[in-house]
Amino acid sequence: MAALAAIRDRIEVMLQDTGNAIWDTDVLDEGLRQALDQYNLVNPLRMETVITLPGDGREIALSGISGLLYVLDCWWPYDSDAATETWPPNRVRGWRVWWDDNRAVLFLEITEGSQPQTDEEVRIWYAKRQTIENLDSGSTTTIRGDHESLIILGAAGHAAMSRTADLVEVANTDLFQVGLLGTWGQRKIREFNAQLKIIQREQVRHGPSWLSGWSLDKWDEGRDHVQDTYG
Repeated sequence: MAALAAIRDRIEVMLQDTGNAIWDTDVLDEGLRQALDQYNLVNPLRMETVITLPGDGREIALSGISGLLYVLDCWWPYDSDAATETWPPNRVRGWRVWWDDNRAVLFLEITEGSQPQTDEEVRIWYAKRQTIENLDSGSTTTIRGDHESLIILGAAGHAAMSRTADLVEVANTDLFQVGLLGTWGQRKIREFNAQLKIIQREQVRHGPSWLSGWSLDKWDEGRDHVQDTYG
């Protein structure tokens, strides 16, 4: 995936301003931030980690997870050194994340009365921000390769709308040209938002996997056969 300089170049090409005569890099970067923020709302980076607990209790500090947005799933108890995988997993059915002075804390709402103990492990799936290398200290570009053009589209649209707002306040401005630029920018943002909705639908998951659940009827043996075959 491309770093910031290459992505800027592509935005400049879309805006027909490869020499930065109209849009400086600060404006382009702000448009890129806005597009990236919208993208992160529907397609954040999904990660997984195992935490070794420093103490007893249901409250687990997540301050060691950089860029955390929210937790997706939690398994406890969990043993990363187990010879065989436990299945179905020990998925925690009741948990929530709250923020203490901008630090995330995972609280396990365990009804059985038990609680995690020191040196036990908790496996967590979580979402964090996608980044672009060299934008706001991003060390790598994590956006999928086939989504790069989408981010550029959104950034160009936001940059165009920023330029429109700036020109409206300038004396003797050709408001017809400003209107055309605003219309172009709005169209690009609409195209961007429409693609985000498609990505959002692709990310939606309803209920358990298709290997789980009840049989359709007494002749329904296909599901069990597939489960036996693939584990």
